Amino acid sequence: MSERQPIRRRQDDRGFSLIELTITLGLLLLVVGTLGMQLTSAQRTARFGSDRAAILDETRASMARMTKDLRQASAIDPTSDADHLVLSTYVLGVAATVTYDISGSTLRRTVTGRPTEILQTRLASSSIFSYSPDTTATETVGLLLEVIPEASPDATIQLTSEIHLRNF
Repeated sequence: MSERQPIRRRQDDRGFSLIELTITLGLLLLVVGTLGMQLTSAQRTARFGSDRAAILDETRASMARMTKDLRQASAIDPTSDADHLVLSTYVLGVAATVTYDISGSTLRRTVTGRPTEILQTRLASSSIFSYSPDTTATETVGLLLEVIPEASPDATIQLTSEIHLRNF
């Protein structure tokens, strides 16, 4: 019978030392952390972009609605001011009184005999109407809509328009 010889281990069969594992895990955590921050930043940017697009669409629709009413106006109430506009205009071909009113950060539109509709929310300023030369002899109405995006409360989106009244 042959005598068994002890198995000799080679140097490279030992595995990893605790220091090697710690350094590897530290580097892995650093890479995963960096990727996580990049993903979070990309999600925040995408959310801001989609929020901005939605607010721009809503603000454009509000501006178009007000512009249409003003271009068809036959009279502007002299009591109108920077946050309240009353005008006589045509809605669906019928003479009507339309009121635009701002309460807090919300712009509302009311047509006589119809329920009030909300046109715009999250307004940064309640002074959106300006009249030239003044409210008693208005020839031009200026509109300034400043809206605060929900995803970025430090920014504002601003649309402005100047409407020359045709029927005066």
